[in-house]
Amino acid sequence: MPDPRILFVTDKFRDEPRDERSPYPGGAEMTDAALIEACPWKLEGVRIKDLKRAHLSDFDVHVLGNLSQASGQQIRDFCNSGRHILFEHDVRICRFRGNFPEAWEPVHRFGQRCCCPHFYLRPLYHSASGVIYLTHRQMVVFHRNPFFSCSRELVLGGSAMDEMFFERVKRFQKNIGNRKAGTCIVYSRGPIKGYKQALEYCRKKGIDPIILMDLKPDEILDQFERAKQFVFLPLALEPAGRMPLEARFLGCEVLVNKHVGVAGESWWKLGDSQAFDIAREIPNRFWKLVEQLLANPQ
Repeated sequence: MPDPRILFVTDKFRDEPRDERSPYPGGAEMTDAALIEACPWKLEGVRIKDLKRAHLSDFDVHVLGNLSQASGQQIRDFCNSGRHILFEHDVRICRFRGNFPEAWEPVHRFGQRCCCPHFYLRPLYHSASGVIYLTHRQMVVFHRNPFFSCSRELVLGGSAMDEMFFERVKRFQKNIGNRKAGTCIVYSRGPIKGYKQALEYCRKKGIDPIILMDLKPDEILDQFERAKQFVFLPLALEPAGRMPLEARFLGCEVLVNKHVGVAGESWWKLGDSQAFDIAREIPNRFWKLVEQLLANPQ
């Protein structure tokens, strides 16, 4: 099989802010950037708002990241091409994107499960070459939706980090010393990230935490290099959990709960050296999963 030509389609890339209130890229955009960096084949990235129908035929496979801005016609075009692989960052089939604590509908909010019929997206899954989830816990949330079905599913195992991060970890490990102290928690305007719960945990333990708020990605890593502990207690599904991974490999003791997807992966329970090697392979693993889906079409 000749090397496939890849079109990576998403709402936005790492060079754009997450939203109007946050001037820095989100975890999805940073994971996408790491995957694009690691792609062994010819790849072109395009924002969904800039995508032209005629452009689809120039590529062998369309990797679809977040597409909240996609039009109905664009969804139909992907379905008709039958060349797409869906890469799930949150819960695409859900009207609340898996943000259950902010949902007004009781099944979502109190049952912490999605019951959306997602008529609009069903053909996209049925015509896909396959779906790649970040973690198994994320996949379970899709499977609990009574209307969801997809015959070909694979799991990546966590967020993808770029080579700059892993090089930083190696430099840190050489110079760690005994300077680590303090506990970090992350502030979020919405309830899903569990800021109040992490703050309450710290108060009960008599800890005055370092609050990570409105920081650049590199500034967050700076804090993890100095801190001894990171407490992250989301109220609902955190599909992967980029910050727990960053904190762990920069020497923090990481306290999370059952909602953090990466903590449910088998490799997370390994020693730091083995886990580091597996995490470093995640970007390359993504393209091996793509190759697996392409080699065994439906």
